[in-house]
Amino acid sequence: MCPKITLSGECSIDPTYVQLDGVFCGEDDTETVYFESCSPLVHFAVEGATTCVLCYGQTGSGKTFTTSGIFSYVTQDLAPFFATHDIHLSVIEIQAGKNVDLLTGNEVQVVEDVTGELKLQGCDPFECTSQEFLLAAFQEAASQRVTKSTGRNETSSRSHMIARISIVSKESRWAKPGDFFIVDLAGSENTADSSTHDKSRQVETKFINTSLMTLKDCIRSRAMAATSKQHLHIPYRRSPLTLLLRDCFEIAVKRPTKTVMIACLSPLLRDSRHTINTLRYASLLAVTPPAKVVAQDPNDPNNFDREQALDFLFEISKGQISEPELILPEGDGRTLVHIPEGEFIRRLLETHPNIGEKKAKMIYTAVWKRVVDARTKGRKVMTNAKKISKGPRCAN
Repeated sequence: MCPKITLSGECSIDPTYVQLDGVFCGEDDTETVYFESCSPLVHFAVEGATTCVLCYGQTGSGKTFTTSGIFSYVTQDLAPFFATHDIHLSVIEIQAGKNVDLLTGNEVQVVEDVTGELKLQGCDPFECTSQEFLLAAFQEAASQRVTKSTGRNETSSRSHMIARISIVSKESRWAKPGDFFIVDLAGSENTADSSTHDKSRQVETKFINTSLMTLKDCIRSRAMAATSKQHLHIPYRRSPLTLLLRDCFEIAVKRPTKTVMIACLSPLLRDSRHTINTLRYASLLAVTPPAKVVAQDPNDPNNFDREQALDFLFEISKGQISEPELILPEGDGRTLVHIPEGEFIRRLLETHPNIGEKKAKMIYTAVWKRVVDARTKGRKVMTNAKKISKGPRCAN
């Protein structure tokens, strides 16, 4: 409902309609919200998928309270898996001008490596061996987050906080882990909200609104893909926030992806325009087509298991690497392609005296030719998948 005043002074309230997957009222507690919207994501992540819960809304609408409650229920659902899986926690705070690992205090860079995988440089994931450790680590990290008093909220979050729980089976430690992201976004602020801010608060507000605008652009582009026949650029690289969450916005992905957006709203009539804006962006995610999962290329070294990676080294060297396990003492194909050139050549020269430096460089080049060829092919497959990815209304 949006209040309006005519030039003659008459007041009216106009209804606004948006399409959502569910609505929770004031009587519903966090447990209800979690089990009706977020609980299935835990098992998806354990199976190797990327899942995400986004709490979005204006400042003071209850996002931090909701994410904290959801995290506690996630730890309960993960309790049976600590015996069979390695579970690590990273908590990143995205501030104006820098990103911080809240568990160590180190500055973090969100980057894409040579294979296109996301890396958090400077982040040291915390290994959690029990439900209690996981919850305690998150609470300690959350307590280090930057908060300031504003006219709308005495403990307003002046940054975005992203908690990432990585889960991988103990039986396949080299497999790519499933990821569960829980995101507490900084509250959006309009001109009235920031009218009393000092200079430093104004800088924070500008950062918050700019990063949230990038998030909105990604959501909008993702929604437009449902009807467009052309390739649409999704600008997730504009911000560390959206880059870290890129799988939530991609139209074609390499593994299953599920996203839940929880729109946190103010019950005040004066915030109705803010509320309507929040709901409109939440509804865009509700009507986007599901992401298309592209099959892995069996010829891409990144997708090789350990046995395949060792066989590949033997094959690519035409049998000259007789003991490939000395070149790759642990890990799988992803580990192999991340070995720096100098280290790869050093291992070859030290373990295989029959191979000279020139031949070692040729073998390394041959390995990377296979990687580059697979990436080129993969780009074409992903581009074509994005063009034809159409589907019915479905929460991503």
